[in-house]
Amino acid sequence: MSGYWIIPIVLGIFLIGLSILLFFMKRIRKERISPYEEALIALIDEEEELALKKFQEAVFLDSDNVEAYIRLAELLRKRNEPLKALQIHRYLFARRRLPKKIINRILVQTAKDYIALEAYEKVTETLKNLIKSEPQNEQYNKLLLLSYEKSSLWNEAIETFRKMAKQFSYPKENLFNYEIYAAYEVNKKGDKELAEKILARVLKMKPESIPALVYLGDIEYSKGNIEEAIKLYNKVINIDARSGQIVFPRLMKSYYEKGEFQKIEETYKNVLEKLPEDNRTNISLADYYLKMGRLSEAHELLKNEVETYPDSIETNLLLLLTEMELRKSEAVAILRHIIEVYKKKEIFKCRKCGFISEDFIIRCPECGEWETYELEK
Repeated sequence: MSGYWIIPIVLGIFLIGLSILLFFMKRIRKERISPYEEALIALIDEEEELALKKFQEAVFLDSDNVEAYIRLAELLRKRNEPLKALQIHRYLFARRRLPKKIINRILVQTAKDYIALEAYEKVTETLKNLIKSEPQNEQYNKLLLLSYEKSSLWNEAIETFRKMAKQFSYPKENLFNYEIYAAYEVNKKGDKELAEKILARVLKMKPESIPALVYLGDIEYSKGNIEEAIKLYNKVINIDARSGQIVFPRLMKSYYEKGEFQKIEETYKNVLEKLPEDNRTNISLADYYLKMGRLSEAHELLKNEVETYPDSIETNLLLLLTEMELRKSEAVAILRHIIEVYKKKEIFKCRKCGFISEDFIIRCPECGEWETYELEK
């Protein structure tokens, strides 16, 4: 009988323990972060797979979390699944009583889906409606511009950029640069007539635009108007001797075709009158002497250059080639081939982001900056 008093004590201890356990479980549950928060952390940590999984979990647990749906769709589009992203945005549109701000945000994401799907008419329609509702929104205008660029509607793109330049107070230089960029892209697509028209318009407003002169010269050369191309390339050198490096290969090719070899030397010497210490021009002149068989002149020039620029690989290679030519070495052909391969590695590098292009371009395709390309080895 006396042992029964233990039962209430044990039961009391059990209930107290259970209460403490429930308290801590509730606290742990409260402190535990949601799948949506876990997804955001995964995005910050650049763990896209985990973020995708957690956003899917988040919308499953809370179908009213519109933000989670939008971010999930963004990830899917980034993973080259724009159709799935579009389906999510259409699902969101079916909902009623969404605030206008959220609706517009979904519309922007839908436009991005259409861009990824190359459905440019749908992009244009969507963005024009957005711009009507928020004409001061620069993002909408930029997306519309991108859509025109992607679909090669360059007249519409230029007109859109002009409106943006006026509306958002872009510097006038930006408008010139954009038109030159458009002309470059148009010419790449084969529409020389439109490209020429755009460049002529730019040069009327800004006659000393070096990129416009270079591209117009390229068009004239491709049309067989070599004399006109030469005039344009020489104009570049007269405006800025340092830009000679951009047009030297073009000029040499043009003069060779016309058989006017003496003008090649004249061009280099004209630049050296303004920039006597310019290593690239001296190298180009020495290379010309080599090709013409004027070995002693090439050798003298290169010896001086090596003294001034001892670490220049191209200068040293050309000097070695010249000395081998003078000694009539059998290895001349091998070294000449090495130099030709090396010369082909001339590149243009963006000084902002480091992106590399084999062509002279006015706008960096990586960072979007204007006139940042410099000739490098």
